[in-house]
Amino acid sequence: MPVAVRPATPADIAALRRMKRELLAFENSLHVDTASDDDWRRDGFGPHAQFHAFVAEVDRQIVGMVTYSKRGFPGWRGRAFFVHDLYVDAAHRRRGCARALMAALAAKAQAQNAAFVELTVHANNDARNFYSRLGFAHVSHCMSYAAAQPALHALAGTSARLLSFPPQERARAQNKAG
Repeated sequence: MPVAVRPATPADIAALRRMKRELLAFENSLHVDTASDDDWRRDGFGPHAQFHAFVAEVDRQIVGMVTYSKRGFPGWRGRAFFVHDLYVDAAHRRRGCARALMAALAAKAQAQNAAFVELTVHANNDARNFYSRLGFAHVSHCMSYAAAQPALHALAGTSARLLSFPPQERARAQNKAG
């Protein structure tokens, strides 16, 4: 059966959320699934959307998705596309859905003169071979790091302490600057 890929719409939120939950369950990360339908609508389809998505359909049923965002890099010409999630329902894997989703994303990136498309993948995920076949290269000298709660909260708390000078020091700093 042929695969059809199209940009996601707000009407697809239920399907997108279902697939995101299935992906999070696979990654043992269901605890991070805190976004509501309204969050998805605002962040994926609102006037200041933070991410975009394509969906794959077989017989008019949504069976896969790729979610991505665009970001800039100082010193690089063009923006980069970052793949957040690539997911295809188990019954439709190895039938070209993931390749079709990634091809649609690549076409969008090319049309917008993107510098590159990047993604991260768990070291033990067999999808690494798939990405290699598509032309993605492992960047061996780079490692991903993330600061999540409670570390993010603790780090943010240090900002207030570092930026709040005693009144005498603040006055001296202002006198030197002005």
